[in-house]
Amino acid sequence: MVFRVVRRRKIHEEVADQIEAAIASGHFEIGDQLPSERDLMDRFGVGRPAIREALLNLERMGLVHLSPGERARVTKPTIHGLVEQLSGAARHFMATPQGEAAFKDARRVFESGIAYNAALIATDEEIGVLEKALEANRLALGNMAEFEKTDIRFHVELTKIGGNPIFLALHTALVDWLSLQRFISLKLPGVAEEAFESHKAIFNAVSAHDASSAWTAMDEHLRQVFRNLDHARIQGVA
Repeated sequence: MVFRVVRRRKIHEEVADQIEAAIASGHFEIGDQLPSERDLMDRFGVGRPAIREALLNLERMGLVHLSPGERARVTKPTIHGLVEQLSGAARHFMATPQGEAAFKDARRVFESGIAYNAALIATDEEIGVLEKALEANRLALGNMAEFEKTDIRFHVELTKIGGNPIFLALHTALVDWLSLQRFISLKLPGVAEEAFESHKAIFNAVSAHDASSAWTAMDEHLRQVFRNLDHARIQGVA
């Protein structure tokens, strides 16, 4: 027989778990207010600090909203809220060379998959929007600040294809966590022009519904971005 290690739990974790279960079961619905702190203290037989810590945990999970002077209100969790919970830990992890390398690999695989999927499912309307983003990127050549904005916009519009909110939330987080990489790499001469050509190759593959070529074009684009970043750091541009 296999036994699991018994873990001692903090009181507020048990309180949070029970409230979460009550929400999941429908006992409390979206928009409902939870009982007051005093009522929760009596029901659970615990002190105010444990109740407040439990409610803060639930707020971080996106399950309740807390406002001063009001009872906690049940809210609907969102993927953006879930990703936001990871932001602090992600930035801390990225501060190490191992963490940065892991995130770069994750971005490369994720965005290559996004391009592959977009090529499979893109509608004519979505391709039109992506083409406009590509043209804006072309017109921004020579203006680094504007090119950076249109660079991000092109990737965002690509990610929006199909309307999957999880894709967009994860992409937004990756852009935020890795934003410095784009800024540094674009400082090198010729990198903006190189990036635009990569974007054009990605667009051509997506518009032709060639999923394999779309994956390859994005993979090669991001590998080049990472090489440029390393080169910029060696040159002391970073």
